[in-house]
Parts: sequence; C-alpha cells; structure tokens
Amino acid sequence: MEDPLSDLANNLGHIDIEEHEKDIELLQQITVDVDRLFPGEDFFHDLENSNTLHRRRQIVEILYVWAKCNPTVGYKQGLHEILGLVYWNLYKESLNQEGYATNTLSAEEANILNLYNINYICHDAFIIFNKFILSSGIATSFYESETRLADLIEKFNVYLMKVDQFIHYTLSTKLHLESQLWVIRFLRLILLRELGDDLETTMLLWDKLISSEPANCTGPELSHMVELIYFITIHLLIQQKVDIVSSDFSDCLSLLLHYPIPKFPSPTQREAFVNNLFHDSLKLFSKRRHDIKLYEYGVRLNNKYNPGLKISITYRSSSELSDSARSSIDSINSFNNFSVTSRRDSNTERAEKMRFEKKRLEMRLKKKAQLMIKP
Repeated sequence: MEDPLSDLANNLGHIDIEEHEKDIELLQQITVDVDRLFPGEDFFHDLENSNTLHRRRQIVEILYVWAKCNPTVGYKQGLHEILGLVYWNLYKESLNQEGYATNTLSAEEANILNLYNINYICHDAFIIFNKFILSSGIATSFYESETRLADLIEKFNVYLMKVDQFIHYTLSTKLHLESQLWVIRFLRLILLRELGDDLETTMLLWDKLISSEPANCTGPELSHMVELIYFITIHLLIQQKVDIVSSDFSDCLSLLLHYPIPKFPSPTQREAFVNNLFHDSLKLFSKRRHDIKLYEYGVRLNNKYNPGLKISITYRSSSELSDSARSSIDSINSFNNFSVTSRRDSNTERAEKMRFEKKRLEMRLKKKAQLMIKP
C-alpha cells in the first residue's frame, strides 16, 4: 500500500526545487545586469579596488530582496540602474566609523553619525529605492505590466500632439517611428541615459522631481512624477526639433536613442540647464488639462528653442504629386529649403490628411472659443 504522505512530500520537494531554480535564474539575471552597470565608471568597474566587488554584491542583494518582496513587479532590467545611482550617492555620503572616538560624542551626535554609518548602506539604499519607485508610481506604471505601459505611451503621444503637432506628425506619420521603439527607455530609466554620461545632471533632475511630489503623497495614484517625465521628454524633443524633422527614420531613431546633451564646462551651466528644463516642463504639466494653454506654451517653447525655424505643410492630391506628400521646411539657422517625399497609397494619404486637418481644426476652434469667452 502506498503512503499518501510520501506523495505529498515528493510534491513539496518538487515545488521547492522549481522555486529554487527560479531564484537562481533571478540572481543570474541581476548579476549580469549589475556587472554591466554604468560602464566606464571606476566606482563599479575598478577591479583593482577590493571594495568594487563588495559594492556590486550589495546591489545584487538589494535587488534580489526587493524583487522577492514585490512579486507583482519583480525584477526588470532598468531597475539596477535606478538603484545604482541611489547607492552611489549614499556611498559617497557614508562614513566608516571605525576611526571615530564615539565615546566623546553626545547621544544626539552619535545618532546623527549613525545616519551616515556605511554598515547600514544596504538598509538605507533599499528603503530609499523602494520609496522612490513605488510612491512615485514608476514601478507600477512602467515596470509592472506591459499593457499598462502601452496605455501610458499612448497617453504620452496624446500630450506630444497637443504640445507640438509637427513633431508628433513627423514621428508617427511621416517616419512611422513608433514611440515604443525609443520612449520606453526614457520612461523606465527616468531619463537617466538621456541626460548624458555626466550623472550629476541626472542627480540634479531627480532631486527636483522628488522635491516636486506633494507632501501628502501616500500612493502612486497621487503622484505626478510620471506625467512630469512625459513633459520633460517632450521638452527635450522640442530642443532637437530641427534635427528631428530633417532626419530620415534611421537618423531620427539614432538621435532619440543617443540624445545629444551638451557638455557643461561648469556646474553653474549644468544647473542652469536643469533648472530651465524642469521649469518649462513643470509649466507644461500645470496646463495639461487645458489643451489651448498647452498648445500655446508649446508655441512659446518653439519660439525659445527654434526661433529661426519656419515650417509649412502642404497636402496635395495624388494626381498632383503621384501618390506622394511633400513637406517643406525652411530654417534661417540651419537650412533654407528642405523637402521630403514619402510615398503613400492614395487612400492612406487621404485618411492621414483628414486626421491631421481635423485635429488642427479642433485646436483652432478651441482657441477661438476661448478668445470669445474672455471678458
């Protein structure tokens, strides 16, 4: 007669083995990503320094524990870069207290010193990382569900069309450059790679993003950091508008994946760049529920960053242009005459024209209505 308890034990053992194998795969994935973290930075890659491997190991441990504590999100590639920057900043501020004569300190001074104790860096990094990506809505918005991420990318596209119709038209209609190909990295990494190799620029922007959160924010539903990232991204696109509208598909994709942040000769110039970027993006965010105001501020930004750019779009019938639509772009700064011809099926071309003209008409009507109701 078979022992039913032996079958139960075998099943439990099988489950444990499967779970163990999943844990090993998770650790391997995290380790591979952490080994490639911020290439070129000696803090993570100077193997002659005995502390380098220890730092990597601590980051792996934090990510593994966090993934096990948050199974609905789990570990996704990109989280290691966010944690890496948090850990790096904490490490620079931490103190090794072995050489301190703590017996000469008051209780209050000892408590303050303990805040910077390097022995607690894993605990501190875990708490700050957890609070940052959960309370801001970053984890639930950009990492938890691909469906949710796709919906938010569509929302970004709507905002882009309201702020700058021509950039939206160029990317989505003329070049057929889907936002999923490039904007996911902007969103998931909180613009970490888009602000250049100098991580100080990213740190300055993150400080402003965190400080802009409402004081009574208790959950991701109250956070506005996600939408602020939308408008910062749109602002960066406007700064590169001339190159975007004059590029073909491959050049434009390359530009978006390797955003050309200028080199800052001094910290003052870096801070001024971040301040302008954040201030203008915050203005866009504040007008997000008013289409006309959003459009008008987009015009102001274009006048600020592209003062010599003049764009005209002309639609013609297929009989006039042999199934092609021509966009002419004149810029007194960079080019005088630029034309791009893209082949379209006549029905597709007509549908594109109707959608674009419909949106332009709606914007004009809204603006006229607003002017009429002004006192």
